[in-house]
Amino acid sequence: MRSISALVLCTALTTPAMAETQLRAVTLSTAGVAMLDAEGQMGADGLRLTLRRADMDDFLKSLRLADPSGATPRLTMSGPGGLEDAFATLPFSPEALSDLSALIDAMQGAPARLTRRAATVEGRLMGTGATPCDDGRAGCIAVSLMDAEGQIVQLPLDDATTLVLDDPADRAALASGLDAIRTQGRASRVEVTIDSNDPTPRNVDLGWLQPAPVWKTAWRAVDGPEGLALTGWAVIENTTGQDWNDVSLTLATGAVRALDARLYDRVDAPREKAPQFAPMLAQSAVTRELAATPMVEAAPVQMTEGSSFSAYTLSEPVSLASGQMLSLPFLQEQAATERLTLYRGGSHAPHPMMALDVTNPLPLRLPAGVVTVYDAQRGHAGDAMMPELAPKDSALVEFAEDSAIRIREDLAEQARITEARIRDGVLIASERTERTTSYRAEGAEDGARVLTLLHPQRPGWDMQTEGGTSALDATRFTVDLPQGQITQFKVIETRTSRTQLALLDLSRDDLAYWEGRMPDAETRAFFADLRDLRQQQAALRTRIAETRSAEETLIADQDRLARLVDQLGDESDANFDRLARIDAIDAEIDSVRQERATLETQLRASEERMGALLR
Repeated sequence: MRSISALVLCTALTTPAMAETQLRAVTLSTAGVAMLDAEGQMGADGLRLTLRRADMDDFLKSLRLADPSGATPRLTMSGPGGLEDAFATLPFSPEALSDLSALIDAMQGAPARLTRRAATVEGRLMGTGATPCDDGRAGCIAVSLMDAEGQIVQLPLDDATTLVLDDPADRAALASGLDAIRTQGRASRVEVTIDSNDPTPRNVDLGWLQPAPVWKTAWRAVDGPEGLALTGWAVIENTTGQDWNDVSLTLATGAVRALDARLYDRVDAPREKAPQFAPMLAQSAVTRELAATPMVEAAPVQMTEGSSFSAYTLSEPVSLASGQMLSLPFLQEQAATERLTLYRGGSHAPHPMMALDVTNPLPLRLPAGVVTVYDAQRGHAGDAMMPELAPKDSALVEFAEDSAIRIREDLAEQARITEARIRDGVLIASERTERTTSYRAEGAEDGARVLTLLHPQRPGWDMQTEGGTSALDATRFTVDLPQGQITQFKVIETRTSRTQLALLDLSRDDLAYWEGRMPDAETRAFFADLRDLRQQQAALRTRIAETRSAEETLIADQDRLARLVDQLGDESDANFDRLARIDAIDAEIDSVRQERATLETQLRASEERMGALLR
């Protein structure tokens, strides 16, 4: 039995491969790979395929073979080295095959026979060198050859000279090089032989992957009284290098992981490390696992649903020439739908959109694609993109702008303290922020509308406006828009946050700000007392600083006068006045100190009152 996974896409063999195989089914998926299901006859000579070189990695990664004999399969093909591998054991380079002089130089010592006009010389090639031309010009080339008698003979190398290699091994090497160059000219193709140790003629099933373009979906949506008539058209391309003749075509969706495994390209491992690729066994564990994959006939049903994919097998065979594109309907269904005038809050768009609320009625996924919407009034109503829909999932498909309605949205926020308490000098306040989004809609002059408003949900905010339906990322409201009238609709959301503030760190201006925000008279009175104490303490600290400054000034004047008296040292009236002033300053200093002590006592008392207040 054979199976085709609905998750993979396959391309086919090139034309020469199909001479011995018959393509039966192609499965296309959105993974960018293709899977081919074919059958061919295996016999004593095996089964020969010709593949594109670009497809070899996926072919070697994915080939599945269902052989009724159970024989171990073998794959043989030319290696990726190509030309350099072929010439690695030859005595000449590829370039020598297009330059006779270079070929003779590379074949030095080879037995050969040279003929020019009527002269024939046999011997061993010695090489080429410059020689004058027959007309005396420079630039001609002569071939040197040593004959059986040891004589060295030169013959000009020109259009009249014929060279024959006498050694069959040399002729075989020359033929091998020519074959290699011819093969290199067809380097875009690789011939693969599949055989086994069973020579009995029998039919075998083949399946493998190749890269392929992603198939695309274009939807036609006709909106009518019974709902939305959906018709899905598939756009596919045959890039397999061959014609499809009545193949069974399956279209599959799904997030398939398709790895690019470099299995055909040569990988040289560092000598000091283990090889990256061990020699492939005829029946490796991977081969056994692939061989164990069930291969079954395509199911008679047209649609298949998996946990993460859907497959649509067309009921009629498909014929498509290589390199051609095809678009054809593959699915038609009446989908449950509701026509909406839709506005997405937060977009600040001037107009709402016309949209269809589409629900997938099928027990399988609908592929994503562009949608062209038609209705009876407008004909072509617009285009949109429809996402992939799982069974029973819904999507809003926006296809046109309703320019008859104008919408403006405005945002306002208001915050207030709902609860406040003081603990150990810390204000603990609960703040409620109310966010109001106002939607102002000017109704259409051609008739009333029902506006579907999708207001975005914001983390941490609670919806206060009633009547909405919560969705994944938005709250859905319906708003009646009378003809030609202006409608205001407000959406209110709230958020509660908690604030902690060290009251001693607040300035008087900060205290005044928070006093005005307190929710009750008692707390406001507390902040007023606290602000008064802070103001009183600030005034006391200022006065204490002034007394210190005055004391320092008095002490400085007293020291200056005392130095002056000592310097003069006389009993003049001026000195007696200076001594009297020094004694008076002592009294003033004592007075300033007493005043400061009183102020400091008052400051300590105020701070104690504040401490008691905060506690």
